[in-house]
Amino acid sequence: MGPAGNQFVVGKIVGRWRRLTGGSAVRDPDRPTLVALSGGPDSSALLIALASVKPARIVAAHIKHNLRPDALQNHDAESAQLLAEQLGVEFHESEITIPDSENAEAGARTRRYDQLAEIARASGCSYIATGHHAQDQLETMLMALIRGTGLAGLAGIADSRELNDQVTLVRPALTAARSELESLCRSIGFTPAHDETNDDTTRQRAWLRREILPSILTLSGDDLPNRLASASGLLSQAQSVIEDRADSIVNHANVEHDSICIELNAITNEQPVVIGQVVRQLSSRLVGEVGADARGHKHLSPIIEAIRERSMHTKTFELRGLVVEVSNKQLTIRVSPRP
Repeated sequence: MGPAGNQFVVGKIVGRWRRLTGGSAVRDPDRPTLVALSGGPDSSALLIALASVKPARIVAAHIKHNLRPDALQNHDAESAQLLAEQLGVEFHESEITIPDSENAEAGARTRRYDQLAEIARASGCSYIATGHHAQDQLETMLMALIRGTGLAGLAGIADSRELNDQVTLVRPALTAARSELESLCRSIGFTPAHDETNDDTTRQRAWLRREILPSILTLSGDDLPNRLASASGLLSQAQSVIEDRADSIVNHANVEHDSICIELNAITNEQPVVIGQVVRQLSSRLVGEVGADARGHKHLSPIIEAIRERSMHTKTFELRGLVVEVSNKQLTIRVSPRP
């Protein structure tokens, strides 16, 4: 891709960044953004694009996860710092440790965002930008389809979401192709770091990337990123409609210290997808997001069926950390007495 193509990609990324950080009503200096910089091609290209905006305030942060050999993660950190210095961008480095008791990938993701949010707060940034791109979106949506997830999962990676009341996460490169981001790195003579874990095809995402995506990308044409963004947006909107309907029902629930209940009349005639969302939201009111991965559609299907059946016999189900009872009059969710 030549200079004109690289400029087009920069314009596309910067345009989305502006839209996600307040739109045309906001001046560039008033959208200070921290770029999560791994040192790889995706986040590096994102930093290159945003650093070209003057006089915007762009900051870079690299997080060491302590999940790889020191030599490899030190090389990534050095690559990230070199790029920030080349672009004249303020640079921060931090590290996190994931306890052995936690899932490594999930724990790393949660702690990484927590640490980035802290760096953003300390450096006066209202936004954190990550380098997720169109192929990441395709991989995520395919993996969700394989797992049999609901609308929220099928929608893939969101454009943006609030991390806390001070910082919003944005993904300006989500409609850019990986090849475009790699070209942007080459255009300034920067060689990004390579994460060898992405080559491990025993991992589902890496296998999809190597074995499946090339054929899809060959058949789909250049407009795939925009079509993915459109599909993701429509699925997200549908999920929002369901959540809003569930909200209006959940507001009538009876909440106690360790239990919550709602009259079955309020939900029996709703669509199954709405009933499932009601159960999720009632559960979240009791225990927050603890055990949320065990409240997917496949886990809730028997509960939804029992609610719609309205049997004279009370049925009891266990979700992680919760006991769900369905009688012919009400749905009750309690915190499980088990440790």
